Amino acid sequence: MKLNRQQHKYPFIILGMIHILLLILSMYKSKDRKKHTVLLLNYAGFAYTFEYIVVALLDGYVYKPNFFKNKNLDKIFGSIWSQLFYVPVTALFITVYQLGWKIKLLFGLYFVLIEKLFIFLGIFKNNWWRTGYTFLTILLSFFINDKWYEQLNKRNPFILFISFFHLIQLTWMNTIFAFAVFRKIRLGFPPFLTWKEHFKLAPLVGLFISLFSAWKMKERSYVSQCQVLILMFVIDITLLKKRMLKVKEIPVLLTIYAMVLRTAEFYRKLVYESSSNKSE
Repeated sequence: MKLNRQQHKYPFIILGMIHILLLILSMYKSKDRKKHTVLLLNYAGFAYTFEYIVVALLDGYVYKPNFFKNKNLDKIFGSIWSQLFYVPVTALFITVYQLGWKIKLLFGLYFVLIEKLFIFLGIFKNNWWRTGYTFLTILLSFFINDKWYEQLNKRNPFILFISFFHLIQLTWMNTIFAFAVFRKIRLGFPPFLTWKEHFKLAPLVGLFISLFSAWKMKERSYVSQCQVLILMFVIDITLLKKRMLKVKEIPVLLTIYAMVLRTAEFYRKLVYESSSNKSE
C-alpha cells in the first residue's frame, strides 16, 4: 500500500515524535547531560559522513519524505531525519540506560522493520543498498557508541578531538543546508551548480574547515580563531572566483563565519571541560 505524495511526510513526523520522547527520557535519566550531548552529536557527525558516502556519492538508497519539491533536496532532508536524529537518539537511549546486547539486537530489528515499512509505503527505496546492511551497521554502531562513551570518560585525546570535530562539522553543514534551502547559497561546478553537485561538494568543504577548526581551536586562542576565519574567507574567495560558489548576499558568509567561530568555542568547553569532570 503506497501512500500518495502528500502523505509521505507523516510517517517521518510520527517517527520523529517517538524519538523526541526517547530523547526526553534519555536526558531525564542522564547524570551527565553535557557528556551525553557530546555523545549524541558525535554519533550524528559519524552518521553525516556515512550518509555522505552512501547517499550523496554512491546513491545507495533514496528517501522520499516529500517535504521539498526538488528530489535531491528532499532525499537529503529525509536522510537528515533518519541518520542525524532517529538513529543517534536511539543509540543515546541505549547507552544512557546501559542496555545490553539483547536490547541492542531488538533495536536493530526495530530499524529493519521501519525500513521494510517505509519501502512498503513507497517513501524509501533501496538501490544497491540492502536491509541486511542496515541491521549490521546500526547494531555495530550501538556497541561502538558505548565504547566511545567509555573513552570520553577516560579523556582519550583522540576521542575528544574527533568528537569536537564532529560537533563543528554538524554546525557548519546544517548552517549551509539551511541557507541552501532558502536559496541563499549553493556550491557545485559551473555553469549550473546543481543540487546534486552541492551535496557532493559542500560536505568536502565542511570536512576540511571543520578539521582545521578543531585542530586550531581545541585550545582557547584568539590567534586560532583568526586563523580559522582567514581560512574560511580564503576558501570562499577561491570558490567564488572559480564560480563554484554562489551567494545571494555577503552577510550570508559573515553569518556562517560567526556561527562556526562562536559555536566552536562553546563546543570546546562542552567537549574538553565537561569531559574533564569525573563521570558519575
